[in-house]
Amino acid sequence: MLDFLRKGAQSTAVKLLFAVIIIVFVFWGVGTFRAQRVDVLAKVNGEAITVNEYRALYQFRYQQLRQMFGDKLNEEFLKAIHFREQVLEELIKRRLFEEAARRLKLTVTEDELRFAISQLPAFQEGGHFSFRRYRAVLRDMGLLPKDFEESVRADLLSARLKHFLTATIFAPETEVRERYSYENERLKLAYVERPYTACEKKVKIDPEELNAYYEKHRERYRSDERVKVVYYFFPYERYQKRISITEEELQSYYEAQKDRFFEPEKRKVRMIFIKAKPGKKREALSRAEALKEKIKGLKDFVKLARKFSDDKTTAPLGGDLGYVKAGELFPTADTLVFAAKEGEVVGPIEHENGYYLFFIEKIRPAGTKPLAEVKETLKEELIKKRAREEAFSAADTLYEKAVLAGGLREAAQKEKLKLSETGFFSRQKPAKPFTRPGILETVFSLEEGELSSPIDTGKGVILFQVEKKEPSRILSLEEAKDRVKADWVKEKARELCRQEAEALIKEVQKVKDPKSFFEKRGLQIFRKESRRKELLTSHLPEVIARAVAGRAAPGIVPEPACGSQACYIVWLEGLKPADFSDWEKEKEILSHILTQEKREAYFQAWYRNLREKAEIKLYKELP
Repeated sequence: MLDFLRKGAQSTAVKLLFAVIIIVFVFWGVGTFRAQRVDVLAKVNGEAITVNEYRALYQFRYQQLRQMFGDKLNEEFLKAIHFREQVLEELIKRRLFEEAARRLKLTVTEDELRFAISQLPAFQEGGHFSFRRYRAVLRDMGLLPKDFEESVRADLLSARLKHFLTATIFAPETEVRERYSYENERLKLAYVERPYTACEKKVKIDPEELNAYYEKHRERYRSDERVKVVYYFFPYERYQKRISITEEELQSYYEAQKDRFFEPEKRKVRMIFIKAKPGKKREALSRAEALKEKIKGLKDFVKLARKFSDDKTTAPLGGDLGYVKAGELFPTADTLVFAAKEGEVVGPIEHENGYYLFFIEKIRPAGTKPLAEVKETLKEELIKKRAREEAFSAADTLYEKAVLAGGLREAAQKEKLKLSETGFFSRQKPAKPFTRPGILETVFSLEEGELSSPIDTGKGVILFQVEKKEPSRILSLEEAKDRVKADWVKEKARELCRQEAEALIKEVQKVKDPKSFFEKRGLQIFRKESRRKELLTSHLPEVIARAVAGRAAPGIVPEPACGSQACYIVWLEGLKPADFSDWEKEKEILSHILTQEKREAYFQAWYRNLREKAEIKLYKELP
């Protein structure tokens, strides 16, 4: 319907139809027009995955990538890693894990979810969970708490399922010893290189071959699809400046939002942690009990925490944890601390690698923050909310007028609005303000002359029309000659370097001394000695490390190791058996690594089997 309206904006029939729609909206309102419905994207064994779920996870994973790659993140990159498909696959995995967990009666409780989130460093201030920071971080990432919490819950359930299925799998010591022996063998290797740049100088241009190469790879040499856009921007800031909020409106908004400002009971808590050394838990417990006997009040606790606590962060502060609420401590401590009275010492409580004592310094009862305390926050919220509504209302009005007038330029001329316009731009080099993936996607989904719906940019609302559209086309050989020539020369150089390396390998295999062989030909020999486990981190080209990683005896590697910059001729000069002097020190860590590998392999095989048997139906294209 919208496509019909946009594409036929200049049609008399459309103008009449639009006038009728406007009348209906005047009498009946627009609520039903924007009402959301559950939109099923896919089903996994009958369990639905909704479009909203997909979009929420897409946004979450997109923001994670944006933090890692910054401005380098673009549509081309997302397509290359099949980002949309990965998001769907993650949701499929969630459904299958949820189904398996139900069969096995495995769950994640609300307390466990709260505790896991409270331990994430991104949400902590001064070493403790901050609800204010939690909301701010999620807001900055464009995430709703319920969507983020659902992702964390899914991760916890996956970990619980994995533990349930693999907890009895361990690596036997014989395998650990074999792995240690293999990884700690010392390899003496040598290599010579044939850089592609050297081979490029030997390539002679052959017009016929160049033309044949172009014909074979013509799809590579396409122009980018480009568009030229005219737009009008409704900045939220413009509307915020002219909005005033009355005391009555604030009071009404506060009453409607009152639940948000309910503060659960909080307790000011101090802590002493006594670390237990391996095999000496009883000693640590005795120390904690002895300290508890000495505590008669707050001053004693502060003094002892500074002197004896093994928690380096809180010890200088007298063990001060600040105010905590239920769910922010580990489960056992949480239960006992919130059952204690003010001034009481709780513990010793065993947890992980030691014992804890807690002092309840002060109890702040549950209650709702008064309006005076949250007034400025609410006022700012209301102004932003109203500004957004007004901006969208203005954009909707201009949209209606543009459809009736036959285009955005015509409507702007009547309304005496100054439009902005772009030059031609592509997906790869978008013009501002069309750099955000969602908006960029919309731009390139529209046909020439088509009008967009009003779109939220984060800083305002934008309404635009695609004035010109240049489709992607295959460039002629003349247009792409420099690119074709450069690509062809590189390919020929790689081929030439490989052939030269193969010929040298055949010759060197006939002699006993590779060193003399290569020196006579003026080729520099590079040498490296490394333990097997360090090959990939030893500043060697990766193709060389992989070429020798699995070799068990000295000699020439029979195939060239060709990478992105050169082809290498590699040989192993010798191997030294592993030194077992660090065996006792490293075996526990190696055993843990090998055990985790075996568990992961089992879990992945289990999931593949689950995935293969699942009935998965996709009902629409990925948004």
